[in-house]
Amino acid sequence: MPSLWSNLCPVCHQGRIFRDLVRMNPRCPACGEVFEKESGYFVGAMIASYFLGVFLALPVLLLSIFRFELEAVWAIALCIGQTLLMQPFLFRYSRILWIQLEARLTRVAKAGSNRKT
Repeated sequence: MPSLWSNLCPVCHQGRIFRDLVRMNPRCPACGEVFEKESGYFVGAMIASYFLGVFLALPVLLLSIFRFELEAVWAIALCIGQTLLMQPFLFRYSRILWIQLEARLTRVAKAGSNRKT
């Protein structure tokens, strides 16, 4: 999924999904693909953002407690601070991941239905 890391449209691989750090284009500037399909479309992206946040915070928490022997309160405060600083990136890449996943699954479903007929 090279377009995942380069912020490119999953259909044409040319237009950008985000115009800056947190503002999305409603459509692909190159091919016109709609990025937000319906209201509530990005609920799955919120779940992905949660898991990405845990994935990034857990090693910091474990290292700060077991390696650097910080008290649990300070280790948790460190993880909260890290998560707050990473939030724009978590928002951005969880949405890109969700758009890419939906586009890939749509292509697979269309290819499967074309084979049956």
